[in-house]
Amino acid sequence: MWTKRRSYITESKQLQDYLEKEDGFHDYIVGSFSFDSQLKTLEMTIEEDCTFSDDSNAAALIWDLSCQGVSHFIVDSIDGLFKWWLSELLFDGETFQVQLVNGYFSFKATSFSLGIPHNTATDFGIEISRLHHDYLLQEVKARKIVDEIAFAFESDNDDVLRFIGISNSEKEPFWIGVSNSPDSKRYQEIDELFNDKIYNGKSLKERWPEVIIYGIGALSVDEWLTFSEHSVDPQAFESEEDGTLFINGVEVDGFIDKDNFCKMCGANQCHLNDYDEYFCPFCNKWLHEDCWDKDEIHYIKKLPLEPVLLWKPKKELRFCQVAYSQNGKPYTYYCPEESILEGDWVSVPVGKQNLKKEAQVIKVFHEQVHKLPFPLNKIKAVSKKLSSMNQEVEKIVNKLSENGLTCDLIKGKFPAGSSVAYDLLKTPIGHFWLEFNHQPIKMFIKADYPADGSKYFVEGSYFIKPSQTDFDDFKQLCLCTDIDFRSARLIDSLGGEHQDGYNWQINEYDIGLASHPYSYMEDEVSETPVGLPLYVSWYEDFKHLYGFSVAWKYYESDEDLSVWYNV
Repeated sequence: MWTKRRSYITESKQLQDYLEKEDGFHDYIVGSFSFDSQLKTLEMTIEEDCTFSDDSNAAALIWDLSCQGVSHFIVDSIDGLFKWWLSELLFDGETFQVQLVNGYFSFKATSFSLGIPHNTATDFGIEISRLHHDYLLQEVKARKIVDEIAFAFESDNDDVLRFIGISNSEKEPFWIGVSNSPDSKRYQEIDELFNDKIYNGKSLKERWPEVIIYGIGALSVDEWLTFSEHSVDPQAFESEEDGTLFINGVEVDGFIDKDNFCKMCGANQCHLNDYDEYFCPFCNKWLHEDCWDKDEIHYIKKLPLEPVLLWKPKKELRFCQVAYSQNGKPYTYYCPEESILEGDWVSVPVGKQNLKKEAQVIKVFHEQVHKLPFPLNKIKAVSKKLSSMNQEVEKIVNKLSENGLTCDLIKGKFPAGSSVAYDLLKTPIGHFWLEFNHQPIKMFIKADYPADGSKYFVEGSYFIKPSQTDFDDFKQLCLCTDIDFRSARLIDSLGGEHQDGYNWQINEYDIGLASHPYSYMEDEVSETPVGLPLYVSWYEDFKHLYGFSVAWKYYESDEDLSVWYNV
């Protein structure tokens, strides 16, 4: 079935952006295809695969791609299946490549046109043009609507537009009329307007199922639902006539489950049939994880980021960019928690297995739901905000203090040539220890005290290395500390010949930590998300040189190079 076209794309950059937004039509179907080598034209349609995914009997959406001036047409390994399943449609600004599950074909074109179908159903609910009349009346009576409501009946001609007028006038503040007509009728109460049988013996309330709302004031219905203040937010109820579920007057395909309750607020859970999932409209939470059962012949549609998008489809959503390491590549996550701010540390899911990883928030921003920075199925949410001090770190320090040997600098200076293997270094700024493959190990500590009055004087400077350097199954060696570098201010990189690290300002101190690579590529060192130095490779030729430097002094300025010279 052909679907109504919403618009056409004819510009290269616009097409590239659209393909990225649609994920290259992954898992869609090439419904029809024709190529005329003499006329140099190509026609192709791309369809949703609704075979198993949709039992609503709605027509599949169809995109039509028409190309002229086609050249460099190449086909490879396409079999004779009656359906061509798309893996991805690619376009680099010059060449189209249609990557199928089996084979591919590619071509160039001097011009093209991609027809975009009109879609009333979206990933976030419906394109809203109807409201339950009780909810509309409630908002009018609460004076949340003081303007015109533009509407038409389904049977009206395209040039007919009707209006309900609402004003603050004390006398007959409500009126109803038709565009291009001077005749209108006024009412003292809004209920009178809805119950007046002026439509061939029927009232507006009786004909309300036929009403299509085009606007409330200067806003579309979904804009009004999203941005305007409402008297009740939200409101969930089932119609007495047929049990239809309405959220803030918007019909959604589902029901209120009287036997299940939200554990957060105690309200009845709502079930949404399109997603086969429960949610709480009052807490704005999905109450179960979205799942995919490979043994079933159907699959559940991707959930909206928030249930509220079902009835507030143009709501602005909160996102953040995070980095897994200092100056690392930024990654975007959905971030609904308002308490998470730039500079905070968070736990985020990474990879197909959604393994949790620490990252720092480097930017917080908002986007409307129809202008998301990435396709919905590629956006993951921040798991939680991390506390400033990890309790697990505190447990490790306590255990090493009680059961291990501590080098305590609080009691006095450390002997410069000591060969004792310690478990923990206690300093005026915090504790330090080494972990091999996430397990604490013993370490040698070497002191390097600069002379008093030195140009680059520091309060403390120490070199820390493992007490034994032959490791089996090496994965990483990390310098660990209980200093809260999550709340520290990064000053600069301490990179140089055979050293890699950072220095931070924490309260009155300037603190620097560094590792020391010696290979040609210096690829044996890396860092944790917060910036702590670690070795990720352990080369035999340099194992006797490897170790970490710690230096600190009272902070003077960001231009002070004292810490850099002492790590």
